[in-house]
Amino acid sequence: MKNARDIAVDALTAFRKRQAWSDGFLRNEIRANELSGRDAALATELVNGVLQNMFLLDFYISKFSSIRLNKISPGILDIIRLSVYQILFLDRIPDSAAVNDAVNRAKRSNKRAAGFVNAITRKISASKDCLPEITGSFSEVLSVKYSHPVWMVDELINIYGREETEHILSSDNERSRTVIRINTLKTTYEKLCDFVSDENTQLEKGLVENSAYIRFSGALDKNEAFARGLFHVQDSASQIAALTLAPKENTRVLDACAAPGGKSFLLAQLMKNTGKIISCDIHEHKLPLISDGAKRLGIDTITPRVCDASQFLPEFEEKFDYILADVPCSGLGIIRKKPDIRYKKQEDIIELPDIQFKILSNLSRYLKKGGTLLYSTCTILPRENNEVIARFLKNNGEFYEEKEYMDIPCKSNDFGITLLPYISNTDGFYICKLRRKK
Repeated sequence: MKNARDIAVDALTAFRKRQAWSDGFLRNEIRANELSGRDAALATELVNGVLQNMFLLDFYISKFSSIRLNKISPGILDIIRLSVYQILFLDRIPDSAAVNDAVNRAKRSNKRAAGFVNAITRKISASKDCLPEITGSFSEVLSVKYSHPVWMVDELINIYGREETEHILSSDNERSRTVIRINTLKTTYEKLCDFVSDENTQLEKGLVENSAYIRFSGALDKNEAFARGLFHVQDSASQIAALTLAPKENTRVLDACAAPGGKSFLLAQLMKNTGKIISCDIHEHKLPLISDGAKRLGIDTITPRVCDASQFLPEFEEKFDYILADVPCSGLGIIRKKPDIRYKKQEDIIELPDIQFKILSNLSRYLKKGGTLLYSTCTILPRENNEVIARFLKNNGEFYEEKEYMDIPCKSNDFGITLLPYISNTDGFYICKLRRKK
């Protein structure tokens, strides 16, 4: 069986070789190797920590290495990064333990590299109170300091300015709190607090009503309150999107990009388990996440369905009172939860606004006259957000923005609102509420 550090190294290797999402890889490996809650937390901390700080780690490694970074074996470099992260960021782990673990791993991988690994990790340990200064342009310094590619830093500066960009980058490297939505079909915040009082679980009221911050040890699926369907995990920003749509009871709702189902579950609760919700996703293998979650929560008004939100379905035309369009996006608002996202290439996201516009235009055909459509993303780039809305409204005169948003800390745009982690303590998110004229 693998230990926490074994899994951390494997996760970094999988990310480097296959661009595997670290959260999914970790979840599977932690379960397969039956890690304790403490060891699972350590493995997650190590992987996220290295990915959150990779440019900075590489900068320091390059300053103490006798070999150029691109000449170091990638596997050995992963081992060094893991050790240096522990030395510089984790006070509870002795430097000697981090160094020795790295040397032993290097010996198993390449005996000749062990001496090099020993030398560089010991040098950094001895110098951690007087590390080299980061130099370069303002963008380059931020890029290294917060481990975001220069193109991303430059784009954010163009949008938000220097000071706010640094706030955004810094918040991307902070640990986010786990937020839950209390299942109002089964319980209340007060009753849930009483129920978990005997478990190793702590709750604190969240940003919006019937939400909470949760702390627990061990795997979530071992939590009795979760197993009984008393809550589901859902960030405050995603909850705010569903709450802004605010569907009435006994109506027809389309959640067009639904998996893993959190927004559908909340919509069903708002509707008091009445009416009909069609929860679509383009990936068939994700549908069980929706159906299983709905069953656990005691919801029977959700029908999962495979469909491509960009392709017109005649049977859906003008059939829905409410539509939630949480469209595919660059994900730059959830970097603190998925640090891998920061390593996307600029060219990989350049076509997203056209895809988003196509999806929005198609979904608008499914809305009844007088109906409400909510467009949302988990990115903070205007070209994927209010610029898509502006383009849509210019081409669709029977729609208009309904400026009814919750009173929460956010940034207002020409159209819609943007939630920023450092302002709202949520995921970075965009929300725009549209209505079709009667």
